[in-house]
Amino acid sequence: MSINKILLLIFLGIFITACSVKEPRLSFGKKCVEKDNQVVYSYVWVYDKKLGLKADKITCELLSDN
Repeated sequence: MSINKILLLIFLGIFITACSVKEPRLSFGKKCVEKDNQVVYSYVWVYDKKLGLKADKITCELLSDN
């Protein structure tokens, strides 16, 4: 395993444990959520297992292809 992968795993581990989310879960893939009349997207989402993930693929259709 390369040093870059090891450092990435350490960073992700610290990032997830430092979250204020009590039961963190990760979701991969482009998903979008609407906030304050804007569409926000990401390929990695950290969310609370009990609350669920508010972002979905359908909301990404609101993005303009400018």
